[in-house]
Amino acid sequence: MLRSNQLQCDHYAIKAMTPLYKIMGDKLTPARVKNAKAKPVEAYFNYLNREYCQRCNNWSGFGITTDPKKQPNSEALNLVRHSFPDFEGVKEQIGAMIATERQRKHAEFMGYIEKLPAERTLPLSKENYLLYYGSTTGNTNAICGGGLRPTLLGVKHEYDTFDISFREHAGEKWTVLFDPDDMGEVLAVNESGTLRYMLQEKYVQPMALADRREGDAEQLQKVFDYNDRLEQYVTDQLADSSKRVEQLIQDNPQLGNVLTRFCLVDSRGQHKLPREQKRLGISEATRPAAQAATVETDDYSIF
Repeated sequence: MLRSNQLQCDHYAIKAMTPLYKIMGDKLTPARVKNAKAKPVEAYFNYLNREYCQRCNNWSGFGITTDPKKQPNSEALNLVRHSFPDFEGVKEQIGAMIATERQRKHAEFMGYIEKLPAERTLPLSKENYLLYYGSTTGNTNAICGGGLRPTLLGVKHEYDTFDISFREHAGEKWTVLFDPDDMGEVLAVNESGTLRYMLQEKYVQPMALADRREGDAEQLQKVFDYNDRLEQYVTDQLADSSKRVEQLIQDNPQLGNVLTRFCLVDSRGQHKLPREQKRLGISEATRPAAQAATVETDDYSIF
């Protein structure tokens, strides 16, 4: 997906539309106010009106300021009014016109893309594409054990990411933005819009070895690698918490002997033994050699 090098626009809702315009193109040049001839889109709309809209029996004309001799006959329109489409039917008409126009000019457009210089090739990231063009269900989802499990187009999907920081925001409600034509990857945005994560649909491994296919092993290895990183991450978090608590106790003697006030255990699940050792003044240095040799060192003990 590519972005435009330059976009020209009018001033209609320009404050609200500018963020979208800047995602769509590298440079934005609004036309001067009240200068319709400076906007190529006006001439293009006129082309669409003549090429497609004018052929529909519900065509209402060019505009109220146009010469009446160039407008459709009101009496003729009144005779066929019962065949006019409703709102949804008009949307389908416009969609069909856009599809036809794209099909006609696809080959010409691709020819321009092939001739595009490298310095003019501006990629559009999947994240920005989904953020501004993605569909949504209107509902929010919370993180569960398997990640996010939204129901998209009537089907339950399960998405997750190998980014460890995603699990740090378990209390957030997430809006899932997706492309109906590519459901393998979605964008999760929190309610305030300050957090965004690209999520991948979970890869389902076959139950039987005989059903394994090329790529299954690589996907499984990604899970193993993530679990290893997650284990190290949790270990580091516990070590950091232990150091903070130790420092807190040292800096605040008024807390007293926390081992007698709270049932805190060390990393080996011991509570009474560290408490009594502290009461008796037994440390690693004063502990008998035979006893010290049988007890492994606990780097993360806060006692």
